[in-house]
Amino acid sequence: MTTPRIEAILFTGRSSMPGLSYLYYPWGYILQILAIVHFVRRRPETYWFFIIFFGGFLGASVYIVAEVLPDLGLLRGVFQGFGRRSRIQKVETDILDNPSPANYEELGELYKDQGQYAKGREAFTHAISARSDSIYTFYSRAQCSLGLNDLAAAIPDLERVVAGDRKFDYYRAAGVLRGCLRPHGTTGTRRAAICRSHTDLHDS
Repeated sequence: MTTPRIEAILFTGRSSMPGLSYLYYPWGYILQILAIVHFVRRRPETYWFFIIFFGGFLGASVYIVAEVLPDLGLLRGVFQGFGRRSRIQKVETDILDNPSPANYEELGELYKDQGQYAKGREAFTHAISARSDSIYTFYSRAQCSLGLNDLAAAIPDLERVVAGDRKFDYYRAAGVLRGCLRPHGTTGTRRAAICRSHTDLHDS
């Protein structure tokens, strides 16, 4: 038996199907290397090492599907972060030429998504100064205020939103307002965290 043939059997675990070994060699070997490198770096459960090592092509494939592919979602978040930062720079440049409410609203949303709530609130304030009738902008500014644990600033904006449209954001604005106004017997920071739990904001 030739050396390539032996290696194919060892790394693919398909010695009972010799006619199909060419489909797995050298891919089984490559997948095992990739899976082991990921295992060493991420340190998942120990049993995965034995699945990779003894399972050959099939074991490495199972590991990649179960452990590697979910990590790609984390990478996607990193790339999205880079994309938002470059977009922020572009919108800031656009504002120099065209300080329109729409540009300020977009800049505020980008800052809010990045967790830069102070800058986001400032951008929404500029948008409101130019166009004060958009309850969407008031709601976004309230979210930034909650991100800054500033209930005193968030409540008037939320009241403006609910007064304009009680069903806004599927009643979420009204729910957030009730949560902010209800006495919880806790500090302002804790109450702001309770209010944020009703929105799509997270502690950064």
